[in-house]
Amino acid sequence: MSTASSPRRSLSTLDIFFLVVAAAAPLAAVAGNGALGVLLGNGVGMPASYLIAGIVLILFAIGFVRMSPHVTHSGAFYAYVRHGLGARAGGAAAFVAIVVYLMMVVGSVAGFGFFANVFFVENLGWDISWKVWGALVIVVVGLVGYREITLGARLLSVLLTLEVLILVALVLAVFWPSSPASVTFGSFIPSNIFSGSIGVGLMFAFVSFLGFESAAIYSDEARNGHRTVSRALIAAVLFIAVFYAIAMWCIIIAFGEDKVVAAAGENPGTLIFRAFGLYMHPAFTVAVEFLMVTSALAATIALHNAASRYLFALGREGMLPSALARLHPKLQSPHIASVAVTVISVVFTALFAISNADPLMTVLSSTFGLAALGIILLQAATSLSVVVFTWRTRQEAGSMPNLVIALLATAGLSIAAILVVRNYSTLTGSLGLLDYAPWIIPVAAMIGIAVAPRSRIAAVGSRA
Repeated sequence: MSTASSPRRSLSTLDIFFLVVAAAAPLAAVAGNGALGVLLGNGVGMPASYLIAGIVLILFAIGFVRMSPHVTHSGAFYAYVRHGLGARAGGAAAFVAIVVYLMMVVGSVAGFGFFANVFFVENLGWDISWKVWGALVIVVVGLVGYREITLGARLLSVLLTLEVLILVALVLAVFWPSSPASVTFGSFIPSNIFSGSIGVGLMFAFVSFLGFESAAIYSDEARNGHRTVSRALIAAVLFIAVFYAIAMWCIIIAFGEDKVVAAAGENPGTLIFRAFGLYMHPAFTVAVEFLMVTSALAATIALHNAASRYLFALGREGMLPSALARLHPKLQSPHIASVAVTVISVVFTALFAISNADPLMTVLSSTFGLAALGIILLQAATSLSVVVFTWRTRQEAGSMPNLVIALLATAGLSIAAILVVRNYSTLTGSLGLLDYAPWIIPVAAMIGIAVAPRSRIAAVGSRA
């Protein structure tokens, strides 16, 4: 089999943009995290929470892009942290990232199973267990991941376009001049933004951005290297922040600022469906229920690809078995790493299924709760590495503004991590042993620290 050092460069800026935004799953993020943020967080101020999170992550992205020409590596966080903070810190980041992405794949599989069950029960009367749907999506995603990456990008582009368009349709229906909705701007008034539990609102907002940084994972496959990745990353963060804020504001306007919290309290999971029912033809409600299924599918594909590329990168570095770094002789895809992700997904999903865990309130919430903490900590460590790197290269033009930006991003992400830890039980809705899941992160970090010194470390800044 081929053991070439890099996959074929075939991804454009638009391809990576679709992969990044699909990983964030816009429709599912608004329908799930947004509604929970309204109910449990800062109520009508939730749209502004998306903008605040977006500002912090844009600061992070600026530093990320600033450092990207010096780090060409599909390990993303691992490579950046190692470049700035050293091999041991990089090893810790690598293993935390593996845990995070694998758990997100499992959670996304459960989410797909849940939404597929709801759609078919309500529209066709087919009560097929989420476990069956979960098994099906693992097979489909495994096949897509095994093949050349552009297949996944093209499929994701179609699914993403449809879910964005249907949310745009709702926004137009609510804000149309003849609409019965009363347009107000309370969502952006400071007294509302900081009302209730702003910490919980921000927490759900940050969770909604999970996966955006995965652009850097595809640097080896981008047509123009870091330039393509940089453009895709900045565009994705801007799009996600603004789009989430407008979509959530639209849903609040649909019910009214004085009624939306009570409406979310009835059932946050169906809040967006009821908004469609109030302002659009019933066919659109059916369509959005279906697109919730495809949104979960798109997210699962993107997250599977991200996880497999982390395994590929660490196999290439010698921190995991070298077989994971092999490329398919014809497809030039990291097929062995992809199969490994599929196998791990099967095992963890089966464990949850055997225990009859609720797919949404237990599986998805606990895995994404863990992912939220892990991703934010990785982002904070990456931003800190940008601080160190910028300080070392401070003789370069424009280094001091970049240093300030990186420091602000590190501070903002550190605060976000504290908020997630303090509100972890709210985020996951879990009980028992799952409440201790965050301890997996320091354990993974310690394993990475132990393995890192024995890895075959090449110069991170090398463009070989």
